Amino acid sequence: MRRCFGVFGDPIAHSRSPAMHSAAFAALGLDHAYLPFRVEAAVLERALRGAAALGFGGVNLTVPHKRAALAIVDALSDAAARIGAVNTIIFMGDGRMLGDNTDSPGFAAALSELPGARPRRAVVLGGGGASRAVVDALLHEVGVDELAWVSRDPSRLRWEGAGAERLRRSDYGAIAARLDAELLVNCTTIGMHGGPADFPIALPLDTMEGEARVIDIVYPRPSGGLLDRAEALGAAVQDGLPMLLWQGVRALERWLERELPADAVAAMRAAITGS
Repeated sequence: MRRCFGVFGDPIAHSRSPAMHSAAFAALGLDHAYLPFRVEAAVLERALRGAAALGFGGVNLTVPHKRAALAIVDALSDAAARIGAVNTIIFMGDGRMLGDNTDSPGFAAALSELPGARPRRAVVLGGGGASRAVVDALLHEVGVDELAWVSRDPSRLRWEGAGAERLRRSDYGAIAARLDAELLVNCTTIGMHGGPADFPIALPLDTMEGEARVIDIVYPRPSGGLLDRAEALGAAVQDGLPMLLWQGVRALERWLERELPADAVAAMRAAITGS
């Protein structure tokens, strides 16, 4: 039976998820459709209830809906509850909605594509739903020893789950002179189309340690941005496309209740990278 899937966000025109999931369906021989929907924050609940009523196979959520969905869904997976954000909606047979989060395992899988040993110290920039998923991945799946979580307003950075003893919350002033880490992850909207152009401070990228790695979950990679500056200093860099890929793989596996074969994953990667 043909089913509809989609991604809800505002803005949404930039999303590569439709191309990625459509490629997976084609590789799997499934006649499903995955479409982008611009959904304003005020109507998110109506949009989700409508998707459930229409028999959608599943929905992804992006900015600004990941936190708001917590109060809308009927149940949460352990990951979504721990992270405090939802990026994947699973419509259950009884009409209820399960909120899940595939950003955390998606980030861990993306990080594994970069060279280097397990990072011991990491810095995460930003306080939104995406940053919470990255923090979760670094604490629970990667197992960093120390994690600095940085925001303009660190009082909003709350983490009650396991691993809190390895987590330090701070503002940008704390990293103005030195990035005491092997891994830096940007989870802010800086560099995103329509977002701010610059960080509150000039990031001291030249002070990173060991096998320096910089990940910017923004995509597409902005010219002259964070990754270009880090790469010029010799760091291994990655934009948001590998995380997009792997969170999408994990979402599809939940919706279809099967592990995706390598050829489907390859088709998804080619759809978002053009190679």
